[in-house]
Amino acid sequence: MADILTTSISGLRSYQTALATTSHNIANVGNDAYTRQRVELDARLPLKEGSSFIGQGVDVSNIQRIYDQYVVERLRTFTSSTSSLDTFLELASRVENLIADENSGLSSALDGFFNAMNDVANDPSASAPRVTLLGEAEILEQRFNSISKDLQNIENEVDDRIRYEVAEINSITTELARLNKTISSMSGVSNPPLDLLDQRDELIKQLSEKVSVNTVQQNDGTLNVMVGSGQMLVSGSTSVNLVARASSSQPDRMEVALQSNNSTVNITNSLSGGELGGLLNFRENMLDDAQNSLGRTAIALAESFNALHVQGYDLNGDMGSNFFNSVGTGNLTGVFGGDYLNNGFDVGDTVSFDLQFDGRTVNVSHTIVAGDTNQTIANALLFGASGINADGNVTDNGDGTYTLAGTSTGISMTFRLRGDQIEFQTAGGPSLVGSGNNLTITNVTDGVADDLIIQMGQIGSSSTALTSGTATNASPASFLGPSNRNSVLANQNNIGTAQVDFSITDVSALSTSDYLISYDGANYNVVRLSDNVTMASGAGPFNVDGLSINVNGVSNTGDSFYLRPTRLGATSFQRNITDPNDVAAATPIRTATSVSNIGNGQMSSGQVIDSLDPNLLRTVDIYFDPANPSGTFDVVDRTSGTILQNNVAYSSGMQVTQNGWQVQLTGIPQPGDVFSVSENTGAATDNRNALLMAGLQSAGILDGGATTLEQSYAALTAEVGTVTRQVQINSDVEHALLDGAIAERESLSGVNLDEEAADLIRFQQAYQALSRVIQASQELFQSLLDAV
Repeated sequence: MADILTTSISGLRSYQTALATTSHNIANVGNDAYTRQRVELDARLPLKEGSSFIGQGVDVSNIQRIYDQYVVERLRTFTSSTSSLDTFLELASRVENLIADENSGLSSALDGFFNAMNDVANDPSASAPRVTLLGEAEILEQRFNSISKDLQNIENEVDDRIRYEVAEINSITTELARLNKTISSMSGVSNPPLDLLDQRDELIKQLSEKVSVNTVQQNDGTLNVMVGSGQMLVSGSTSVNLVARASSSQPDRMEVALQSNNSTVNITNSLSGGELGGLLNFRENMLDDAQNSLGRTAIALAESFNALHVQGYDLNGDMGSNFFNSVGTGNLTGVFGGDYLNNGFDVGDTVSFDLQFDGRTVNVSHTIVAGDTNQTIANALLFGASGINADGNVTDNGDGTYTLAGTSTGISMTFRLRGDQIEFQTAGGPSLVGSGNNLTITNVTDGVADDLIIQMGQIGSSSTALTSGTATNASPASFLGPSNRNSVLANQNNIGTAQVDFSITDVSALSTSDYLISYDGANYNVVRLSDNVTMASGAGPFNVDGLSINVNGVSNTGDSFYLRPTRLGATSFQRNITDPNDVAAATPIRTATSVSNIGNGQMSSGQVIDSLDPNLLRTVDIYFDPANPSGTFDVVDRTSGTILQNNVAYSSGMQVTQNGWQVQLTGIPQPGDVFSVSENTGAATDNRNALLMAGLQSAGILDGGATTLEQSYAALTAEVGTVTRQVQINSDVEHALLDGAIAERESLSGVNLDEEAADLIRFQQAYQALSRVIQASQELFQSLLDAV
């Protein structure tokens, strides 16, 4: 028979639990991590009484969280993506402000520099415009250096923040593993400790703010947490630590690895979402490109401006030198010797010195005899009986040039006369990894007083430098060629002894990409990382995208090198010229038409196309010799009388090229007419080279001649602005989605005080009613007792 007292007590206990749960909900109304709980009540099994069933009351079958896994996972996803975009946006906005700012950006400095160059062209003999030009060049240098340094500071900050985020992730996963253990030990899956589940969900949400994760529920109530492409961070009561370490391929930057069983596995490329994913995404998809693009612009400016400046004449009557320096461009180029008789080369001396290049040593000697001139001494040092050409590794090319083969495959150096100097230039790319692509003059003696001096000069390559302007018995000296060791990073796991060096040989072909050079056991493979295209394969040297790349030494299978050719372009950009008189505004040649000419032929003012030609400044006549066939002319060296070009057919508008210059002839010359090209002495008012240099502002220099310097920087500014704007839009969208997910979760799982108050009244009334039932049952029982 049903027991009214027992039935009432069951209800009393159940609603006491309901009241306690409601009280717990109300107490946690301010806890954002709390999930509202609800008591599940089930009627007890009824008892059969006659032909009917009478109930026995109620029991608490379960206390559940009002929880939807799909809603929670949406919240985690939007939390992770929003955190990632906010991190990217914060850093991208700083880069945008840095590059696009009118005061700190590069555009105004470029305009100021080229405006000053135009002022020099307008008044080439005046000092004030030249001083202003050097000041603007210094501002340009400072602007390149400053922007590059600020970008590097942001990169360093990213590395620091990666370390911090990894430490935070490890702290969270350690706590998750502890909670998993506690939850598993306290109850089964059907009856878990709800408040601990809330704590675990909150930790996973915090973890999602750091990096995107996936979770899998286990049978014992624990939750496995995975990151990246399925790497386990938490498995049951065990957590696996992440490690922020120096990248093996780029030792100067942080990568993220998973530490397991005393080994680590790089998972950087598989991570996404959260603050950590935002940092990695920003570094790869904005910061690297910005640094490379800025560096490429600096290299292009230095190289293109130098190429024109070295072909000009300054106010001292000297050929121009390199105006700027940046990273290594071109091959090693220079001259040595000249004016020997005033530098200790005395009659009776047996001059001797060694040229050391790429593992070769060439001994050069010559005994000075009466009647020797500077020119005959230079001739003897180059192709005399004991000159450079006498070495077994030197080949006479039959055209006035002599090539020394280096010990590295494809590496060589070619010598020729440049007046009474000896000019040289390397070929085949960089050599002598670790010490640069060098030519050293050493063991200088004359057998008597040892007082001779070998003068050394810089021409050509913007990166060719000198350890000294002279080589003497007491002090050897070197030409230092393009060595870009800071831009080539050897993988820390390399086993072999190989090293890689490179130089930039064609700025117009230069990209903003980095490159990976790896050895597969048979060949080196050069991969352009911007599109993962294999650009070259073999033993090298390689010519790729305006780069000359050389590998020296022995590699093991799997060895690799990371090449960042333009990254340091802006960092290393600097002005070389400090004396206003050294600005080479004039052109070193001038043209003239003989006053005796009877035809109406005209000749252009001419342009220099090879400033390194040793005969550039020799006087040359273009002579319409009456003895020649009609309509032809000769090109004649005036001093020696040597006919350089014979019986050249004339047509109006044709170009004549000789000795490193080019002129245009127009009109109708007559037999006997003469046009001359000679050194431009007293050229203080000549502005032709200044005009050429000023014209670089609008000249296509990059991307195969399609992009100017200002367009290159404008493209960088636009790209950074576009990406930043896109990230801002995406961030706004994700924030709206996140707000919706939060609202959805609050609507479902959050504590509603009105609803809880209604439950509180309902449960209280039920509790009070059951108390009255118990009181009634007691009165009935007492009546029975009284009746006995």
